[in-house]
Amino acid sequence: MYRRIERRMEVHHIDKIASYVHFLQENQKEGEILLKELMIGVTNFFRDALVWDKLKKEVIPEMIANYEADTTLRAWVPGCSTGEEAYSLAIVFKEALEKTKPNRSFSLQIFATDLDMDAIEAARKGLFSANIASDVSPERLNRFFTPTDDGYRVSTEIREMIVFAQHNIIMHPPFTRIDILSCRNLLIYLDTELQKKLLGLFYFCINPEGIIVLGSSETPGTQNALFTPVDAKLKIYKRSDTITAPELIDFPASFSRCLPESRQNKENCCSTPYQSCY
Repeated sequence: MYRRIERRMEVHHIDKIASYVHFLQENQKEGEILLKELMIGVTNFFRDALVWDKLKKEVIPEMIANYEADTTLRAWVPGCSTGEEAYSLAIVFKEALEKTKPNRSFSLQIFATDLDMDAIEAARKGLFSANIASDVSPERLNRFFTPTDDGYRVSTEIREMIVFAQHNIIMHPPFTRIDILSCRNLLIYLDTELQKKLLGLFYFCINPEGIIVLGSSETPGTQNALFTPVDAKLKIYKRSDTITAPELIDFPASFSRCLPESRQNKENCCSTPYQSCY
């Protein structure tokens, strides 16, 4: 963060941080530019190919084997940037479903969120440059993308699986009843206490037997009791069923806590994406 602030100071020939703070207070546009500078949107399709192979060939087939037909699974991709991660998940789910249960009706609803509204708008369009061909196989380009003058557009069947929304993961209520939570390479930018808070939050968001996928340099850390490794090397974990309640650490103020009256009441209070409970 400090390096990026220094960069903006150099642009305006400001040598003292206090002077730059004063400059920010008087110039709203500079604050908006600085926010963009702080956003990290590095992503691509099917990053870490072995993770996607594992999800497609083993994890997703095992998951849907435990559900009845006509089930809609739910996934959440926080920090989705311009959508490559969410679209990759949708494609892999389609491929896994077509190979394992072609005659049974399953679907996946993906909630993909990010703090950056410009990134969300770009993700919704599903338009990508031609250089995605270096990450997406010819078979997938032919099956799930439509060529355009400037590159490729994600097919309608894949775009309809995903709801993109602006969301502040630290302050806004989380999505709940999640079967697959893909939060890759977000935690590494947060300090230890915030990582601990979010992992506790994710535990409550994920259904029993649901999974969480972390980035290649991330682990549950001090919250490892909350998640059981499916493949520790690939950073795929299952929600642990041995924990009664992890430590609650400063959950968002709007994160409602439902009274344990009945399963039906609990299902009702979790019926919308932003209305959350545990």
